Amino acid sequence: MHHALLVDEILLNILTVLREADAPYSQLNAVARTCHFLSPLALDFLWSELPDVRPLLQYMKPRIPNDPRTSVLCASFQRAASRVRKLSCPALACSDTHSQIALTERLRLLSLMRITTSLFPNLRQLSWTDTDQSRYVYIRLFLSPTLESLELDFFFHKPPHFPFLTLLPKLCPNLHSMTISKHSVISLSGDEGPSAVQTICQLPRLTTLECKASTISEADLLHLSQLKSLVTLSLGIPSWVSCDHGILVPHRSGAAKDCADRSWFCNLRNLHLRAYTIPVITSFVEPGCRSLQSVVFDISEAPTTASLTECFSTLYSLQCDSECSAMRSIKVHDSLSNATLGVSQLLPDSKIITVDIFRPLFAFTKLRVFDLGVCLSFSLGDSDLTAMASSWPELEVFCLNEGRGWHLSASEPRQSITIRGLQSLCALCPRLYQIAIVLNALLPCPITSQSSRQDTTLARNLAVTSLSLGDSMLANPQDVACALSNIFPRLKRINAWQHPLGTLPNGRHHRRLWEEVNNILQQRDITPLTQ
Repeated sequence: MHHALLVDEILLNILTVLREADAPYSQLNAVARTCHFLSPLALDFLWSELPDVRPLLQYMKPRIPNDPRTSVLCASFQRAASRVRKLSCPALACSDTHSQIALTERLRLLSLMRITTSLFPNLRQLSWTDTDQSRYVYIRLFLSPTLESLELDFFFHKPPHFPFLTLLPKLCPNLHSMTISKHSVISLSGDEGPSAVQTICQLPRLTTLECKASTISEADLLHLSQLKSLVTLSLGIPSWVSCDHGILVPHRSGAAKDCADRSWFCNLRNLHLRAYTIPVITSFVEPGCRSLQSVVFDISEAPTTASLTECFSTLYSLQCDSECSAMRSIKVHDSLSNATLGVSQLLPDSKIITVDIFRPLFAFTKLRVFDLGVCLSFSLGDSDLTAMASSWPELEVFCLNEGRGWHLSASEPRQSITIRGLQSLCALCPRLYQIAIVLNALLPCPITSQSSRQDTTLARNLAVTSLSLGDSMLANPQDVACALSNIFPRLKRINAWQHPLGTLPNGRHHRRLWEEVNNILQQRDITPLTQ
């Protein structure tokens, strides 16, 4: 054996490459079977991430037939289980009756064995997505004091049905991340015992909670807001928060928040909310949520300019002057990704975004990601873009209606961004690597190949390789390709007038012109920049 294999770092890198390059892990399996020296490390890699619990349960065989209580865990099971760091119990097909019965029987056998220590002494992540409710009781067998992340995908019913819930704080004291996917978190009445949320709030080190459903009760939401260890929260705001689809917020929601007062999610840093409208989200964050670093707001209904302004103003008002620099990422999206505004009709001001809507966010001078995708139109000029870029010099991702367009209309003149404005954006935000805006390239481009070669101060961005330009209009593909490649020397492709924008008037025409730009970019010889 080569002496280089005696160096742990080299050996671990080799095994890591084998695991990443071989999905079935056949090469790692071969190493484990053929080399006595490498076998222990190869087995560690093979068992560290187990996407299905069934291979491990195959070791479960009673030594005395028909008397599983006298069985003990075999050495093979213990060795394999001690290597597991990440374990999943995936959902089996309901039509696969044989596998369903076999899995249930093996879990039942495991539960009847005399177990005095943790089955998985080194388990860090557990994902349980089984759809058979009869097997939920066996989750307790997989809980470990070392567990740090738990993902559950089922309905939370009464605690007697799932006794492991009340034991979570004791069995998993180091649990810091919990995900409840897809299904509901059902809150219980007082005489039915503590709800799942109240049990979760007893976890001493819980920092991350994700609830994809929207059925948490008001009492549980208030209880959750007092959890001081919580740093990251992803939550669907339930229907009781709003009436008439979020237009009005009932008094009892405000009363709950008043009770929370300053302690309302006081240490939260990362917030992801899903709701029907922006006003509902604004009502949620209004009482507190100070020192936020990242926010993601997903809404079902398109907002108005007034509701967006109120939301952004609320975000700003929550931050102290010394904490404004903490905000790093803001994302707001509605679910109307395939909706298009009629370009033949005049739009009211409530559907046209101007720079004034963004002004409350200018205080977030350390902002790195700004992503807004809503079914609204825009009226922004080069000076507006410069004002935004000047306020966010560390911007890395800047997307305004990526793939949706701004729905500009020749019959309704508005401000528009030119290639010169795009150049200013890159000069003021040198860290940008993702850009999605709409340009007006109908006029001659001021940035020509000859002038750019003479102008050594021309800002160039080497990180951007593709641009998303929505429903940008252009006249001369050659000039546009030349100007853009001077700003982005490594630009390879431009995405514009994608579906459903291509169905709008003149959509096919402008899409064909942008394809010509792409062809020119592909054929163009990029001269390396001199340092």
